[in-house]
Amino acid sequence: LTHPVHGPVRIVALRSRTVRGTEREYVDLVVIDDEMQISVPADGKDVVGLRALLEESEIVTLIEQLAEPIPAPEKKSSWAHRIKSLQMQLQTGRLSDRIEVIRAIVRDSGGTPSSLAERNLLKQAIDPLASEIAIARSVSREDAQLLLQSTAENALKAAAA
Repeated sequence: LTHPVHGPVRIVALRSRTVRGTEREYVDLVVIDDEMQISVPADGKDVVGLRALLEESEIVTLIEQLAEPIPAPEKKSSWAHRIKSLQMQLQTGRLSDRIEVIRAIVRDSGGTPSSLAERNLLKQAIDPLASEIAIARSVSREDAQLLLQSTAENALKAAAA
């Protein structure tokens, strides 16, 4: 499965818990790349946004979206506003938003982010998706990260040409 924020997860246990006097079933998950543990209500998986790993056709579509030329922004907002807006967009868990965050950071930084906040945000946007692509395509996580980063950088160059 894939968690919308943390990326690929593995189910490690099913358990009953009493929360506020009500017994509920929970699914315990471990994030594959960092061994972080997450517990979600079994009946709330759709609310949380858990989904199956991407299939190859979905990966191709995401790469195509990432590869579209990245035009310059019409009006550049303040750095703090952009970072906050991108953080909020990333938290939606939608793949299309994750792609747009990658594109926006690459566009606004001219390819390589110079600020620590932008570098961290780009890492947060790329890493879960790269982990999922690595599993789906049986490649290293580093190769998947490079694919995403270079695709976005090439999209920026294509818009400038």
